[in-house]
Amino acid sequence: MKILLKIMSGSKVARSQRRSRLRWVERALLLVAALCLGYWGYAWLDSAYVQYRDNQILDAAPDSNAAASPTPETSQGGTAASGTDPLTGFQSPPAEGGPAQPTANEGSLVGRVEIPRLGVSAIVLEGVDAKTLRRGVGHIPDTPLPGAAGNVGLAAHRDSFFRALKDIRKNDIIKVKTREGGTFRYRVEWTDIVKPEDTDVLDDDGAVPELTLVTCYPFFYVGSAPNRFIVRARQIPDSDVGTGDAKQGGGG
Repeated sequence: MKILLKIMSGSKVARSQRRSRLRWVERALLLVAALCLGYWGYAWLDSAYVQYRDNQILDAAPDSNAAASPTPETSQGGTAASGTDPLTGFQSPPAEGGPAQPTANEGSLVGRVEIPRLGVSAIVLEGVDAKTLRRGVGHIPDTPLPGAAGNVGLAAHRDSFFRALKDIRKNDIIKVKTREGGTFRYRVEWTDIVKPEDTDVLDDDGAVPELTLVTCYPFFYVGSAPNRFIVRARQIPDSDVGTGDAKQGGGG
């Protein structure tokens, strides 16, 4: 009988210890969930605040296009486009002997990019580190600023600000407004899918000012996406905007 009582008592102690451990595991999981939810909430609010604050700055800026408009070019090629992935490495090295691009502080306001047909409107910040890309679209270092000669590079995550690029088409109009008040318009010429090391898409061909949008691909890939989705557009003069708007949705 004593042996049976000891066994029963030991069994109760074991069950009690097991329940205690499960309660601690449950509390730990709830804490982790609360921390994750809290971080997500902080990141969302931080991004929303930066977008709101910088949009107010841009809306108050005078609209003055001081830069000369490029000569219209005929669009060629292009196909219709149908994370949290790192985009910091997608940068072309500075050209040897070429003019140095103006530098700005990481995260500082550059402007706003809009793709009217897709409903895209997002603040552009300098740089492509994790914090910057969480807050907005990043201006790729060592590429010209909007309005300057050369190939302007902008990057953003496929699951946030550049989610809609999956539906972009040839001849879509992209608008970039700068902090200085200039508004520059670009017409999409082509899209492509490249490897992360193929940064030559950021090179300048020396003809007309261009704009290159970069995000990760495939858009719905689970994990770190293996490729980069590229959108190339050429700047168009203000006088060609009506023609460009009429062409939107065609081609591709």
